[in-house]
Amino acid sequence: MRWTGSLSFVLLVLAWLALDDITTDNATGRFVPEYSMLVVGGIWFAAVGVWLLARRRFVAGILSLSAVALAIVAFWSLPHHYGPASLVNYLGLIPLAWFLGLAIWLVAPHRAAPPHREITVP
Repeated sequence: MRWTGSLSFVLLVLAWLALDDITTDNATGRFVPEYSMLVVGGIWFAAVGVWLLARRRFVAGILSLSAVALAIVAFWSLPHHYGPASLVNYLGLIPLAWFLGLAIWLVAPHRAAPPHREITVP
């Protein structure tokens, strides 16, 4: 799980840089690398959500897939060149915060459950 969290950190940083470049750059380009990075990040975090569901972490998996859906809606119409952001665009901060917390949780060491002891009655 640690490598999943580490890769999630990297993708979060790259997504943040892509968002910054899309919203503040004065270039007249179409931002193909930046949008591609957002798509790769979305695919990764959707896969992490499915992986969590497969590991029976239902709450984290469902919240992750919901966060990916919210990110798609929020980042579908990003403002370019310092344009004003809408309320929907600001909702895109929620998935970023969720996946930051999830990455921290994935990287953090987890205590193993105590061994199960069977109690026998004499």
